[in-house]
Amino acid sequence: MMGLIASLLQGTVVRRLPPLVTVRVGVVACTVSFFLLARVSSLPGLYAASGFLAITSATVVTGLNSLGSFEASEGERGAVLGRLRSWGQVGRATGPLLFCSLFWWVGREIAYTTGGFLMLAVCVGVFTTLKSPPIAPPALKKK
Repeated sequence: MMGLIASLLQGTVVRRLPPLVTVRVGVVACTVSFFLLARVSSLPGLYAASGFLAITSATVVTGLNSLGSFEASEGERGAVLGRLRSWGQVGRATGPLLFCSLFWWVGREIAYTTGGFLMLAVCVGVFTTLKSPPIAPPALKKK
């Protein structure tokens, strides 16, 4: 279900939003989902949290790739995007190990609440340090 929601969002909404807005929507959705998962005790609550995670899945990596490609010059774009993808892989490898350890050590509520507060820190970083890419002037049409 999450993949379906994410693919529908990417094909309709995400491609029309500016990349910075896309990333901001995604990190806020992730933060909300973590706080929901810390407290949820019903199936509708789980569906709501997974909906927010689907929004995250559809937006964050796509938006960060766009921002990275706009920030890099044409000659260094491959290296910049490669580093971005590499750091993403590091996060996908270490994040579950660390979070699962925390989950089994302290339980669901504390683990997801901690994740929510860490995501709040990410939100602060995204909203204060990321900037919109420079907009190139429109190409002049040849007559």
